[in-house]
Amino acid sequence: MPGPDAALPHPLADLGFDGTRVDEAVAAGTDPAAAARVVRMDRGWATLQGADGTRRVRLRECPPIVVGDWLGLDADGTLVRLARRSLLVRKAADRDEPQQMAANVDVVVVTWALDTRVSTGRLRDMLVLARESGAVPVLALSKIDIAEPVDGLLAELDDVLDDVEVVTTSAVTGEGMDRLLAIATGRTIVLLGSSGAGKSTLTNVLLGVDSRETADVGRTGDGRHTTTNRELLPLPDGGAIIDTPGIRAAAAWEDEDEAEPESRFPDLDELAEECRFSDCAHHATPGCALDRAVADGELAPSRRDQYLAYVAERSTRQDARSAAGRQHARDRDRGGRTRP
Repeated sequence: MPGPDAALPHPLADLGFDGTRVDEAVAAGTDPAAAARVVRMDRGWATLQGADGTRRVRLRECPPIVVGDWLGLDADGTLVRLARRSLLVRKAADRDEPQQMAANVDVVVVTWALDTRVSTGRLRDMLVLARESGAVPVLALSKIDIAEPVDGLLAELDDVLDDVEVVTTSAVTGEGMDRLLAIATGRTIVLLGSSGAGKSTLTNVLLGVDSRETADVGRTGDGRHTTTNRELLPLPDGGAIIDTPGIRAAAAWEDEDEAEPESRFPDLDELAEECRFSDCAHHATPGCALDRAVADGELAPSRRDQYLAYVAERSTRQDARSAAGRQHARDRDRGGRTRP
């Protein structure tokens, strides 16, 4: 199938449709010239960015998609989704199923505003989510102009900051903005954070325009939602940015059919095997190896607490999956419709 002149860049090269993508489109039996990227999704509709502009299509006419996906047209004129290079997906906040957030992202920028109480647990979850997407994680700490030094916070996050670049930013002084722009240029990035984390403000600065509504953090310290949908926007010097609504929960989704992912605390899992009792609670329990390590100064109490929270989360997730599996089997045996 003929494609664009190999000597010329694809019209959507600035949005990420590089030479490799052209080859993938041809291999999938689609015309690279007709490729389009999903730049926005609304109820029942998707907005696609093609070489000739944007168009809206009904979701029922599309394969399963999310913002950031690349689509092509096969010989029958049917929309097909090209292979994903990365996928940001979390466990839905109110049900045991995956929620896909963005696809084909190069960098996930986890954002946190330092003028609010920092939840190291939530930050840690978002960093794990970013890493497991297949993209490069970056931590952006905003509003540094009105915050205390962040050395203590970074020390608490040491176990998940391996190879993660940390950028402190301020929309007031401009600190860190040049570095974020360098990270973003020529790549697709997504901003991930709670409401009021400064995502829309950072987006405005990177775009060079005041395109996203912003709002102050409420008196309770909770952010107010100013982004209500996911939308991919082109950056002035190439690349794209996806601003997302704020999230309260960032638990990673683990497919029950996939192998169990590597533990975030493999050393403590190994240490826990030395406990006297197999059902040790790891806190004020006779013969607990973790308690002994804390008492001997070999394990920080804060890291022990982080591990216990992780173990509880892992156990809850496994119990929920088991219950969902049993319900699925009952529905199947009754011959009825499986619950969504």
